[in-house]
Amino acid sequence: MTVIIKYPFQSKKRNKEFFKRKDQELTNLDWAKWAGWFDTDGCFAKNPRKTELGYQLFVKLQLKDKQPTELFSDTFETSLVYQESNTVTPNGAKYIAKMFKGALSGPKATWFTENVSPYLIKEEKREYAGAVLDDTVRSKDFNTWTKDEVTNYLATVIEGDGSIQNKYSRKTESISIVISSGDKQYLANLVSIAASKLNVYSKFRKAKTYQTKRGIMTMYRLHILCSKKNPVNIDFFRSLLKYKVMTLDRKKEKIQEFVNWFDNKTVKSRLESRV
Repeated sequence: MTVIIKYPFQSKKRNKEFFKRKDQELTNLDWAKWAGWFDTDGCFAKNPRKTELGYQLFVKLQLKDKQPTELFSDTFETSLVYQESNTVTPNGAKYIAKMFKGALSGPKATWFTENVSPYLIKEEKREYAGAVLDDTVRSKDFNTWTKDEVTNYLATVIEGDGSIQNKYSRKTESISIVISSGDKQYLANLVSIAASKLNVYSKFRKAKTYQTKRGIMTMYRLHILCSKKNPVNIDFFRSLLKYKVMTLDRKKEKIQEFVNWFDNKTVKSRLESRV
């Protein structure tokens, strides 16, 4: 394990100053953004062994990409570490996992969980967050979410669990985002909130079923598509770039590439129609 960024240990004085400053800096848009990351790649946990100071609480964001974990480290003033470990996939294949990790513990973990939990949509993550807080966590009513909150949330969900593919050929010119999950209800909720708040047309379907050590696993995939022939979601793709929430260059570049191509094609078609 290698420590890339190191912050001093917590103290009551440091935490008091930190909470006061961050409560003023961070908005609902920030918490919606971090909820997207924690619904996909975050962890809430309580150490089952009780110490003199009580149960050890912690939250953790662990990814193969450095940019989001570095932002987490910088925003919440916690150390960033890099580690490699021998890992086995659900299918039994072995490989070396290379991960970046940022974690919060104690009072910081409690404070973070209290603020991010209203924006958690995945039931499993709400249960874990509730275990950290010793309370039931309820999501914010979808009807009260703003468009900007939904956009911020979906942007980081796409970065966490989404894949992006661009196609340019004679038959099709399109971009598609696919979000994969074993939680069918979670994807159904994403379809609902994206449609009601952003007018995003999407659909999900069963992808595959396979055997794992834990039993039979079923995966589902949510598809958000945009093409020259069917540009219904183009404003959504533009908004992902406009709000500058996404941190992964490899995914932002694919969206930017398609938007640029779409806009150039549209302008060209308009000019040709005038001739």
